[in-house]
Amino acid sequence: MGTFQITVHGDAPQLFVGSDLGGAKIVSIKDVSPKLVSAADLAKQFGISVDAVRDRCAEINKGTRGKCLYDPEQANLILIARPVAKRGRARKN
Repeated sequence: MGTFQITVHGDAPQLFVGSDLGGAKIVSIKDVSPKLVSAADLAKQFGISVDAVRDRCAEINKGTRGKCLYDPEQANLILIARPVAKRGRARKN
């Protein structure tokens, strides 16, 4: 018998307190999402550069100038809303 933590990414999972999961009983469910995430974490999640994350999310920066930290929910709204614009002229094929 022990305590285990299950990590789920996405919306609220369809797990309920008191139900059985693989022979174990669910006793409690709590959100362990980080309060603030770094620009590197967001860059890896969205597949863009760290500088692009810092530029787009400058107004919601909660950290210092050297260590940029962002609220993950607000950063997701900003980074999803504006697609990455291609630079330069189109290729000539």
